[in-house]
Amino acid sequence: MKRNENILPPAYEGVERHLSALFYSGVYITNADIVEVAKDIGLELPMKDRNALLKHVMRYAHENGKKSELMQSFAKLLANRVERYKDLSKNFSDSNPLIKEW
Repeated sequence: MKRNENILPPAYEGVERHLSALFYSGVYITNADIVEVAKDIGLELPMKDRNALLKHVMRYAHENGKKSELMQSFAKLLANRVERYKDLSKNFSDSNPLIKEW
């Protein structure tokens, strides 16, 4: 029996939309980013559609008791992006008004 890959556990519903939409998170999370997050929690994934990857990694974390590790990995990813934006802001001061929003 093949399980439906589009179904997420209730605890993850909505999180996937927020992480995959620049509007909500302020950060574009790439396919490669999701593959790296998956590696952090012990899952090897091939490059695929971002939403499919995100759902897969969330299901895996839920089924294997790795929710905390998943959230830590995403937090690390987002913290790295914040540092990049800070560097950009520092190195390109004319861009501060735009970068500050990010």
